[in-house]
Amino acid sequence: MPYTIVDAYPTFKEWWERAGSSPDRLVEAWEKDYMSRFPELLWLQVKNYEDMGIDWREIAGERIFPGLKNMLPLMEEAWQNLLEVIPGAFKKFVDFWKRDFDVTFVIYVGIGCGAGWATEYGGRYAVLLGLENIAELEWQSKGDLEGLILHELSHIAHMVLRGVSAKEFEGLEADPLFLLYSEGFATRCEHLILGGEVWRIAPDESWLEWCGDNLGFLASEYLRRVEENEPVNDFFGSWLSVEGRSQVGYYLGHEFVKSLEGRMSLEEVAVMSMEDVRRHARRFLEALASTR
Repeated sequence: MPYTIVDAYPTFKEWWERAGSSPDRLVEAWEKDYMSRFPELLWLQVKNYEDMGIDWREIAGERIFPGLKNMLPLMEEAWQNLLEVIPGAFKKFVDFWKRDFDVTFVIYVGIGCGAGWATEYGGRYAVLLGLENIAELEWQSKGDLEGLILHELSHIAHMVLRGVSAKEFEGLEADPLFLLYSEGFATRCEHLILGGEVWRIAPDESWLEWCGDNLGFLASEYLRRVEENEPVNDFFGSWLSVEGRSQVGYYLGHEFVKSLEGRMSLEEVAVMSMEDVRRHARRFLEALASTR
């Protein structure tokens, strides 16, 4: 079977009906009564925060669980739409790349590790779909969910083409220039499979125009952080921002990958050496920064 679905949402609903209302108690109950049934899923999320040196219980108690009750209708809608969208989105993905992929989709309610996350689960490449983040971003429509799925599947295609595991790929993404390239690649592939640049991540109508008008600034600031060894998280996280604009790194990376397409095929872009990725990315950023 080309893909499987691990649906942890019905278990969440059963648990939620029994759970108390205190965020502090919910954190403990989420871990011991809900996620204990999916130990690998729990481990992935906890490790994600531990690797960043962040207390996941604090994030869950202060940032996630207080708003869950109000997000239940959006999570329910997103869950129903995901079950309808996954088959068609996967087919589009496979048809685009003209090769077979073995993927597990995991639908769950987590602690803010992302609306989508390309990783490994049960020994296979996997796309984790966090309903709490999907609802927070209001990406519950079929169109937004299709784009999200294709973006994460494109990360998996990138891993497969490079012949690396998800863990190895995440290690490469520790380099901010590779991260710009990998997120740009996934965003570009999402658009190519959809047949147009549908900016699902734009929080409002002015976002795309602002990114285009400030591309030189974004390149300059990204390059500055690379050279000064500063974090670039603000460019990618939906909870973070650059000049008040979130997720602008996806736009910058998308433009970088587009700039490469004139001289190489998409598969050649996918398998560039780390040395070439860093060289091309730095050259791209420097050229844009000089236009400020």
